[in-house]
Amino acid sequence: MQEQDSFEALYKEYYSLLRNAAENIIGDQDASHDIVQEVFVKLWNKREELHLILNPRAYLYRSVINTSLTYLRKNKSNVALTDLKIETFNDPGTVLMEKELGRNIRKALNSLPPKCKAIFVLSRFEDLKNREIAVMLGLSVKTVENQMGIALKKMKAMLAPGVSRAGLLILTGLLAALVS
Repeated sequence: MQEQDSFEALYKEYYSLLRNAAENIIGDQDASHDIVQEVFVKLWNKREELHLILNPRAYLYRSVINTSLTYLRKNKSNVALTDLKIETFNDPGTVLMEKELGRNIRKALNSLPPKCKAIFVLSRFEDLKNREIAVMLGLSVKTVENQMGIALKKMKAMLAPGVSRAGLLILTGLLAALVS
C-alpha cells in the first residue's frame, strides 16, 4: 500500500508539469498525455525501486524528455504553435503578421535537432537553468550551453538575419511569451 501511495503522490504532484514539458517539445496535447502515461507505467513497473530515486523531479523530467525525443524521432512531428497569445486589435495586417510570425517560429523550432530543441524548450519555455537541464538530461553544463548557443544561432538565422545579439534575446523572450 505504501508503494501505491508514494506512486500516487508522485503522479499528482508532477503530472501537469511533465505534460506541459512534453507538449512544449512535441506540440501535441494528446501525444504528450500518452508520453507522460507511458513514463508513469514504466515507473509503476519498477515501483519496488521507487525509494532509490533521489530526485524524483529530475528523474521524471528526464524520462519524459527522452520519451518525447524518441516520439519526435519516430514520428518526425512538428511543434505546433497554435493559440498564440498576442493581443490583436482586429487589424487584418496585425493578424496576418501574427500568423506569419507563428509559421516562422514553428519552422525555426522544427529546424533544430531533437536534443537541441529539447534543451531550448526547457530553457526558454520551462524557465530551467542550464545546470537543471544538465542534471535532467545527464549532460554537462558546458554541453547544455553549447546546445543553447547552436539553438540561438539557428533561430537567429531563420527568424531575424542581421539582428544583433540583444535583438535576438528580445526575440526569444517574445518566443517564450507566444507559447506560454
